[in-house]
Amino acid sequence: MTTPKQVHETIVIERVLPNCRDHVWSAWALMEKKKAWLGQGMTKLEFWPGGAEHLTHVSDMGTHTNETRYFEIADRERIVFAYSMALNGRIHSVSLATVVFADHGGGTRLTYTEQMCVIPPSDGAEGRKHGWTALLKALEDFLATDTMMST
Repeated sequence: MTTPKQVHETIVIERVLPNCRDHVWSAWALMEKKKAWLGQGMTKLEFWPGGAEHLTHVSDMGTHTNETRYFEIADRERIVFAYSMALNGRIHSVSLATVVFADHGGGTRLTYTEQMCVIPPSDGAEGRKHGWTALLKALEDFLATDTMMST
């Protein structure tokens, strides 16, 4: 059996956070807040349509690079972005992601949907779901201690 040249997959992760939508939104929109939960390897956050984000992380596997471009930012409602993931310079996935924010019982319902093209070898949708689950947990932990509400 031959390995496919690419695989298309979709993941959806939903979280209900106790924080108001303004507070959750600010953790995506402000670099100092986003670095606190996404990672200190973030060197760029241009949070506007057409803006870019850059993140590098080193692990025992090598250097992971994330290059992001924002396409739509509907204030406190939706973020649409595309990003590539590379390991040691080789891109192994390219994704379109949508993050939707909605009021929910005094808190915020956050829905993260990612449609990806996985280029083997890669950890694929399982790796991406594992990574975003951990990142959204880090977001939740950050919001539990963050007191700065400005956006």
